[in-house]
Amino acid sequence: MKKLIFASMLCALGLVACKKKQPEVIPQPKAADGQSMAVPAAAAVSTAPAAALGLLNAPGNYVKTTVGHIGEAKAAKALFEKTAKQEAAGLDLNNTGGN
Repeated sequence: MKKLIFASMLCALGLVACKKKQPEVIPQPKAADGQSMAVPAAAAVSTAPAAALGLLNAPGNYVKTTVGHIGEAKAAKALFEKTAKQEAAGLDLNNTGGN
């Protein structure tokens, strides 16, 4: 009997603990003298001149960090292609490799 009471109390406690929290309500300031304090949102307009896309127009940090790694990228590409060829050869059922 005590186990039943304990289990029911534990279940009720679990249901109370899992209760969905109410959303936080942030108080908004009231308008003074009947005037609205809401300010209309301005349109987001870029003041930068429109430029054609290209390497010379890329941001300086991007160019600085990528130009020095061209050799590493080519080596990674070669390694990837070599590995892909080896994996494709491993899937060939006609070529068992002497096993």
